[in-house]
Amino acid sequence: METVFDHNITPEECQYIGLSDKGFYLGSCTKDDANMDLAFLFHLRNEREKASSYADKLPPEMRNEFWRTVTHP
Repeated sequence: METVFDHNITPEECQYIGLSDKGFYLGSCTKDDANMDLAFLFHLRNEREKASSYADKLPPEMRNEFWRTVTHP
């Protein structure tokens, strides 16, 4: 399963997304969690097209949560 750790995430990006322990994350992460975090990571990096592609893989309620979070003023 692809996660943010496959994309050279920085400590600052981990903090933004709320990740503190790589081992725990990889052991407990679901596919939906991974896609949500990937969408956040690419949104943070201003790679909106990639962020959208990962958000589109989410169930509707999670996709809506992602867009509400990143577009909240």
